[in-house]
Amino acid sequence: MTTYKFTNFAQGQLNAAIGAEDVTLALKTGEGAEFPSITTGERFMIYVYQTGKSEWMTVTGRSSDTLTVSRGDDPQSFDEDAYVELRLDADVLELFMQKNDFRTVEEDPDGSLAASYTGEEVYNSETGVWWKHCTGTTWKAMNL
Repeated sequence: MTTYKFTNFAQGQLNAAIGAEDVTLALKTGEGAEFPSITTGERFMIYVYQTGKSEWMTVTGRSSDTLTVSRGDDPQSFDEDAYVELRLDADVLELFMQKNDFRTVEEDPDGSLAASYTGEEVYNSETGVWWKHCTGTTWKAMNL
């Protein structure tokens, strides 16, 4: 499962120009620290822009001031000093589970149902019992 990371007001500028085929971006010295540290399975979205062009990229790795990215269908080239900002886009927001949504099941989930997220709650419509996710396929009955 991919986890998206965030920091407030992360922004920087390219330290060198990049071509449309490049998948690493060098930021100005020290600016990488503005962006999240990520590990395997974690990502964050950046918006790279300069006058007349822009591109959304997904950051899959960060080492100091260097970002490793995956790029979309229409990659652009950018000049040194192009702006780089951590931003949310509609695709990322669509991944968030709405906390008021819940699943209904017809048998107890303990030991058999994997949660959509840690702490998920499900309702057993046959018994009227609410269950809360603990870990893996372990659930606790909440209203017995």
